[in-house]
Amino acid sequence: MISRRLGSSDGRRTRTAQLLPQLGQMPFTQQQKSILNSKAGLVQSAPPWIHPALSSNANAPSDASSFTRTTVPSGNVNQPFVPYPQPGGGPVTVITFSVPPNKVALIRYLSISHYGGNDPSGTGQVIWRVLQNGGGIQGLNSLSVTVGTQAAPQLLPAPIVGMENDTIMVTVEIPAGFLPIGPGQGTAAAFWGFTYSISAATSPSPGTY
Repeated sequence: MISRRLGSSDGRRTRTAQLLPQLGQMPFTQQQKSILNSKAGLVQSAPPWIHPALSSNANAPSDASSFTRTTVPSGNVNQPFVPYPQPGGGPVTVITFSVPPNKVALIRYLSISHYGGNDPSGTGQVIWRVLQNGGGIQGLNSLSVTVGTQAAPQLLPAPIVGMENDTIMVTVEIPAGFLPIGPGQGTAAAFWGFTYSISAATSPSPGTY
């Protein structure tokens, strides 16, 4: 017999779910209806994709692994970080972070810095981009100014969320038509955040949502 609870709310949504409300009247065999009913029940009881307790403003869970990823200094006192590319030469990578297998990563803080004189922020001479798997992250995909500093990174309005094997990076480029940036000047970036197991991040305990 088809469950009368099919289509009822799962307790996590503000409106009643409408999963196959007319299943009983559909022209299927009882076995097919039973299979569809079971699958709909699994959909109904599926956990939220990301645990609602994970946010950019909350502390990391006690069993999370915090991380800081920064641009590695070159060791050259005259060019300590990543040199700017030539105008029209395409982007170069400032920093890269790959999410470990079986993990969710939340990047909460970001910094993109200029080193050397004559900061190009606001001139249009330099464009920084924050990318996820090669695509621009909305609001961070075309920055003409630096963001925070290494000592005082900026808290993002919403965390950058990456799933296992995702690659998150910052690139820099100088559009064609602008003058090159002189030697001794460079740029760096940093991510601050934490990783959490996918199973814990996507399966909140009863009563926590």
